Amino acid sequence: MLQRANGLQIKYDMKNRQIEFPDCWEDVLPAEWLYLLRLRQKLVEHPKTTLVDVKREWCRFVLSNRGIRRKNSYEYYILINELALTLDWMWSESKEGNEVELIFSSTKNLLPEWKHFKGPLSHGSDLTFGEFRSAVMMLNGYNDTQEPAMLQALCGILYRYPGKKVGKPDFDGKYREEFKQERINFYSNRVRMMPVQIQWGVYAWFAFFCSYLLTGTFIIDGMEISFESIFMREQEAANKPKERSLGMNGILFSVAESGIFGNIEKADETLLLRVLMKLLDDKYKADALLKRNH
Repeated sequence: MLQRANGLQIKYDMKNRQIEFPDCWEDVLPAEWLYLLRLRQKLVEHPKTTLVDVKREWCRFVLSNRGIRRKNSYEYYILINELALTLDWMWSESKEGNEVELIFSSTKNLLPEWKHFKGPLSHGSDLTFGEFRSAVMMLNGYNDTQEPAMLQALCGILYRYPGKKVGKPDFDGKYREEFKQERINFYSNRVRMMPVQIQWGVYAWFAFFCSYLLTGTFIIDGMEISFESIFMREQEAANKPKERSLGMNGILFSVAESGIFGNIEKADETLLLRVLMKLLDDKYKADALLKRNH
């Protein structure tokens, strides 16, 4: 017999087996993410496929992936249906039911690798400022034009060969090969066989990461840090909202001018979060100076 335990813990009584069923993106395993992307693509391409069909099939796959195989029993199918009803955190559906959207909202990279290529570490912790800047250009280009070449280039930038010293005693901290802006077309061509649904998955993760970078809170060295103030400026009139001010190129030149990371090329090679922490520290110091002078 299969039954639900408290929360989303699933007990399988016949073998005394208990599993955790995902109730947030951080709990989804890479194989389950890939299967979900396949189902999303099926939903896009086949009008007769319903969201309920997709939810139930994904739940069946997750149970199987975590050790609970299909059983020809009434309780098994009741469980599948119950679990499908818990996936509102994953999907958005219009009242009319004619618009469905998969809502990805995590900085955890659920696709750490594809084929021989390594993707960014979760939370963008190994992204350099240069590759991030180039990836943002492709992201914006794709948003504006929906041009597949832009999406493929985005995937090629983010998914590169592993670093040469990964797993070796003299590991230099580079989990992926060094990014070179002039090789973007080459990177893009290398991932030309990446299925379109996986490309969308890469897009979904990076788009959310960019959004979170502007408004979210990161935990770095045990401290909660928000970079929002770097990108915002106060309006003179009290009734006007804050607005975005500093773009990626502006950040690059600001850091390059400070010389703390060297010239522009060196700044591009610096970890993105390190660059932003430097800018945040500078802002805190500037704000403190302004307060003292008033």
